[in-house]
Amino acid sequence: MEHILETVIEVIVPVLELMGLFIVAEAALENFLRYLYCLFTRRKPHVKGALARGMMLGLEFMMVAEILKTVVIRDTKELLILGGVVVIRAILAIELGHEEKEEKEEDREEQGEARE
Repeated sequence: MEHILETVIEVIVPVLELMGLFIVAEAALENFLRYLYCLFTRRKPHVKGALARGMMLGLEFMMVAEILKTVVIRDTKELLILGGVVVIRAILAIELGHEEKEEKEEDREEQGEARE
């Protein structure tokens, strides 16, 4: 049973990591193109929030992969490395959440100024 579980995880983890990378890359490309469009049309670019959401979603997929890796860890060194990766990714996710919140507040302020 353990061998089957390890085999399944060895397939699932790289797929989840690739999904996360694809989501982050797609969000980066989409928001870069949106930024360029805003530069050419002389509009204020609002890309931080959308980029942060894409990055957070991608990080969630990568976190799931890291959590699944814990099932097949054999020694303490691997567990410490994995723990460090999870902590770093969690901190990034929290920071991205703050960035998204700040951008939403800026958008509300700008909308309030535009109405006045």
